[in-house]
Amino acid sequence: MSNCLHCTAPLALSGDFHEWACGSKMAEHKQRSLKVFLSSAPILSELLEHIDVGTKWYFLGTLLHVDDKRLDGIEQLQGHDDTSKTLKMFQHWLSTTPTASRRQVLGALRKRVISEHTVADKYEKYLKELHDTTYTPPPTEAVSILERNIQSLNEALVSPVQVSQLLYCKRCISEATLDEMERIDQRRSLDDKKTILLTAIQETVTSDYRKLKDIATVLSDVEETRDIGREMMAEFEYEDKIPQEGVSVVAQPQEVVGGNEGRASDILRNNYSALSQSITAPVCMARLLHEEVISDEAVSCVMSTRGSVSDSRAVLLKAVRDAVHSNYKHLELFVTILRKFSETAHIGDTIFEEYKHNFLTDDDDVEEMETYLTERGNSSLSQYPSTSSDSETEDFAICGHKIPFPRTMRKEFKEMRTKFGSTFYNVRLLFSEKNPKSSGKHKKKALDVNEMKMLLSDIFPDLQSELSHKKTIDDVLDVVKRKCSIVDVHPLEVLAVHFKVKEAENIIKEHKEAAKNFCKSVSVSLSNNETLQAIPTRYLLSETITFVLNWDPDRTTLQDINDVLLELELLHKYCIKVVGVSPGQSVVVTCYCPAEYTGSLIMAVLDKIEILQERGLKEFIIGNCTIWNSSQVVGENTGPEVKDLLVQIYELKAALEEKNTRIIATEKELETIKELSENRLKEIETLMIDFKESRCINVQNEQVINELKEKMSTLREKIVVKENILNQLLKDTALWKELSENRLQEIEQLKLRLEDNNVQEDGEVKWSQDGVQLYKPSVDQCIEVISKLQEDDDVIILKDSSSDSTQFLIPALLERSTIKQLFMSSSFLSRDDILSFSSQLSANKSLTALSLYNGSISDDGVTSLAQSLQYNKMLQYLQLSYNPGITSVCAHSLAELLLINNTLSYLDLSHTSIDTDGVMILMESLTINTALEELWLDKEHNKVCSNLPYYEHIKGRLVF
Repeated sequence: MSNCLHCTAPLALSGDFHEWACGSKMAEHKQRSLKVFLSSAPILSELLEHIDVGTKWYFLGTLLHVDDKRLDGIEQLQGHDDTSKTLKMFQHWLSTTPTASRRQVLGALRKRVISEHTVADKYEKYLKELHDTTYTPPPTEAVSILERNIQSLNEALVSPVQVSQLLYCKRCISEATLDEMERIDQRRSLDDKKTILLTAIQETVTSDYRKLKDIATVLSDVEETRDIGREMMAEFEYEDKIPQEGVSVVAQPQEVVGGNEGRASDILRNNYSALSQSITAPVCMARLLHEEVISDEAVSCVMSTRGSVSDSRAVLLKAVRDAVHSNYKHLELFVTILRKFSETAHIGDTIFEEYKHNFLTDDDDVEEMETYLTERGNSSLSQYPSTSSDSETEDFAICGHKIPFPRTMRKEFKEMRTKFGSTFYNVRLLFSEKNPKSSGKHKKKALDVNEMKMLLSDIFPDLQSELSHKKTIDDVLDVVKRKCSIVDVHPLEVLAVHFKVKEAENIIKEHKEAAKNFCKSVSVSLSNNETLQAIPTRYLLSETITFVLNWDPDRTTLQDINDVLLELELLHKYCIKVVGVSPGQSVVVTCYCPAEYTGSLIMAVLDKIEILQERGLKEFIIGNCTIWNSSQVVGENTGPEVKDLLVQIYELKAALEEKNTRIIATEKELETIKELSENRLKEIETLMIDFKESRCINVQNEQVINELKEKMSTLREKIVVKENILNQLLKDTALWKELSENRLQEIEQLKLRLEDNNVQEDGEVKWSQDGVQLYKPSVDQCIEVISKLQEDDDVIILKDSSSDSTQFLIPALLERSTIKQLFMSSSFLSRDDILSFSSQLSANKSLTALSLYNGSISDDGVTSLAQSLQYNKMLQYLQLSYNPGITSVCAHSLAELLLINNTLSYLDLSHTSIDTDGVMILMESLTINTALEELWLDKEHNKVCSNLPYYEHIKGRLVF
């Protein structure tokens, strides 16, 4: 069933209802889009065209929170009409208000003090029409975003097969597309695979635009497409938050095989992404799956692509998908294989949990705690004693560990399984008490989970992969539980003995006695169709051992079987686990033996074949291969020949395993080299493109270079002249320094006199709605002002201030996080004054405007100020006009400020003594700085600047 392109509802809901649902959904999204549009900043041209309030511009500016002093300054401009003043007001508002929005303008126009409802209505109508012309519905937007990025994706994709596997897991491409991507065909190039994948992605987004988000997420997880994925995610911000009642949202339909195979395939698909990134030994996996899960042809195909791990992995996963489609039980065998590799063991556990939930419905899972209570005569958890103790808290903390109980189980087996669950619960509880999380004054030495894993891996090598990703003691014990059977808890006993958990040893001893009595009392005939496994697990045929004993099932007990295996040292020496027994004309004992022990087991059995034959052994089978049977005529010379042959087989198998290990390591190394080669190739291609572009640029710029050489020659001549001037200035500076030191001495003497007289004349302090103005303030007045400042006092005006007052007031103001604007007039700041508050100014995060005018600063002060502001991230407005002491000496410092600071947008250097050379230095910095919007200079520099070769690029930012 196909879906609507706009609302993703099934097209079967056609007619009036579908039209209403689709239209309502799109209208809802359009309304949300309009709200976002109105919350964005307006453009100056639209404000001038649609907002005409005449003389009310001042009130409009006040409602938009434009600074009152700025409004007063605009109002006092001579020769400007109301339209011009409105323009300047809006310019200042947009440049100083980061949160400026169209909605604020509409709200201000409708306020009673302005009451321009007609203007507001017309402006709102214009905005809605403008939004309608630019609005893009989500489906169209999604397709458009993909189209804009499709070329970049085509260039960036290096491993399209891996990306297709990730997209398949997210249900963003069909299985047919994945089959096509994973198919090995030497005639297909990388570009062919890219085309197949990108075409499938386009079809997916066209069918269901919501899938674009999943596609972008996958691309963000792949290194070469990460930036493209994130960009697509940022562009496509739509999220359906209000689904309409009665309209079902249906994802892109995927082909699914029916019944059990369909569910199993879906489980495999859920974990496909993890598998496609974690399988590192596809050849070894293919060999283990051979015959039981995948065909000879599939194994050959995996082997033929062993030079590339990614290709071999793709072929293997395709074969597994086909196998699961044909028989869902193949998925359980695949889990068994995954658990044999440390990289994939955790994925196997995840798949098995889903598989068990969907298919193992013949079992009733019972909590270990419930078996513990049942064994003691309690039937439910509610009867658990409620006395308070430290251990009881632990009891409930370890819930969630279950034992499967087949529904058709005999009473004797049910009781034994209950005993096993109770034993495991008790031992788990004792181990948890030694967990580092335990607390209390009787806290025991904590168990080290890594030591537990190391011990188990050494004794039971087949568990090493499963244990590798386990992080807690509980998780380790779950692996041990799978290794145990209900009558054999040897792996659990190993842990208890090694870590000296005495209480656990006693419980295990009690269980062993119960298991022995159980085995003695239960005959083989009663064991038919019963499993001894604690957790149901399917084993590979190559690890399935069968002993056929010529015994009477009615007279044979489970203990008889155990006695034989123990007597011949086969049970624990070769990690054999009895899975089940079944009656017939003889007794059939089915066991599990890890693959690494099968060769040794064959030799051990054949060495003791005479004893076993006396005890009734008829056949010894591994998988589908009969190793020995009593019907064979075994001569005196036959035995050694068979043994030698089997030894050779075992040695060849060991050698093959060693070679496989080397091959896997080589494959990984080749894959790494291949990836490096591909990256190097991309780098070379990029360098070639850059080289060609640079050659074109060099040819085009040859004339420009010659012109620059001529200018450099002229500049060198000027530099010589300037050096002479500089030397003279240095001499003058030395004289000025001497004079300054004399003046400083005089000032110090005056300070001493003032301190002796303890008299300092107070100036004038005026408070306003948004700040305070100080005229010739004394230090005491400055102290008083600092103490009275409120959070809404963000504007400070300082006139004719003394050095003492300035050095006290400015650092104190900058320490506050509320001062936004600071104006200083006729209050001279020396280099030392600025250095006294340099660190506060550099780190200040509130000051957006700083004005030092009317002889408030000179060259050395500007140099220190520029250094302090280089890394300031807040200041936008810097006015240094009407300071004749500012010359070209500080031009380099200002230019360096513009090269480093990307926040400053306004710099006023008008009415200063900066000459043409200083202006040229500033102009060069403008070619790099793009953040500065306005640079104010004296009119005399207009002509010189207009002759610059790059004047057209910067003229819009110069004001003369």
